[in-house]
Amino acid sequence: MDSVPRDLRDALPNVDPEANQFSARLARCFKCKTLPAPGSKLRYCGRCRSAAYCSKPCARADWDTHKLSCERLRQGRGESLAAFVAGGGRTKDFNQSFDDLQSWFQNVPGLMNECELLAWSHRSQAPIINVLASDADVDGSTIQVQMIPRSFWDEDPRFLDTFMYTAAEREEIRIRFGESSVFSNTKYVCVHRYWVGMRESTFTSTRVYQANGAIRATEIVEALTAATRPEDLAEAFAWFEFALPAVHAQWILQIIRNRATTVHGCTAPQGSIPTPTRALNYVVAYGIMQVLNLALDIRLTGLRSATHLNGREGVIRGPDPADNGRWTVRLGDGTCVSVKAANLVHVSRGDYRRVSP
Repeated sequence: MDSVPRDLRDALPNVDPEANQFSARLARCFKCKTLPAPGSKLRYCGRCRSAAYCSKPCARADWDTHKLSCERLRQGRGESLAAFVAGGGRTKDFNQSFDDLQSWFQNVPGLMNECELLAWSHRSQAPIINVLASDADVDGSTIQVQMIPRSFWDEDPRFLDTFMYTAAEREEIRIRFGESSVFSNTKYVCVHRYWVGMRESTFTSTRVYQANGAIRATEIVEALTAATRPEDLAEAFAWFEFALPAVHAQWILQIIRNRATTVHGCTAPQGSIPTPTRALNYVVAYGIMQVLNLALDIRLTGLRSATHLNGREGVIRGPDPADNGRWTVRLGDGTCVSVKAANLVHVSRGDYRRVSP
């Protein structure tokens, strides 16, 4: 255990994705915005079959608000059902197809983290995050994620008519954007659209920014790659302990401690947080990004034997299997090079991308 696996997730055998604090489960209670308890399911409004609640008390407490849109949501669901049947689906399969669609999106590694970070970096523009996919995409690699600012339909009321397929979907967006608390530092709106041939399936969700989630994680990554302060490494260790089940967090942290000792010469007491170095900080930053399934973008600098590569940008693909002190970087043209952490500069533009297959 004196090196970091090429993919730190390989160090976590039999990890239950649901155990990750940031697993991308979409369905939340309309009232309290929490996920259903383990082993339980959300209860849907018997009228519209669209609003979901974790309990009867939450449903009752939300009725004064929900009743204003319940009928419109009921009509919208009827319209979506009619379109589903017209496209060859069976009525009895409609609910399951919707659940399957949500599951497909949430199981694309890194997708929900990418959406959340995109929404956060553009939160002042009150955006819709638009996610486009099709049945031709078997692994999510060609999914498109777009940021559409509120100004688009403020300036042109016809925008939603061209953006959404049905009147019900347009109405749902208007309802969600009408919530007084959406455009704050707590929530954002995400539209997921999936094409099967010429038929489109769509669902819209108001999502909650996760406490200590991807936003906080990337802040830690940016701090780790910008300096070598002990407090940043301590924050990173605390993040792993929050993000992962205890046994898996300790597994990763032990790997990092062993590497700090055997590769980077750290003499900190066993079980403590190692002394930060540029090289070790990149190990930790890469580990965080692996948990999030997001790419760690870098720029090459300070190369002496390959000066022509200085300024080139790419993505860290993992530790060099032939040299524990180096990283494999894939450049924009697909070329892979092996470099030391001293020759890496993290490129942070505010938006993060999923790791490509």
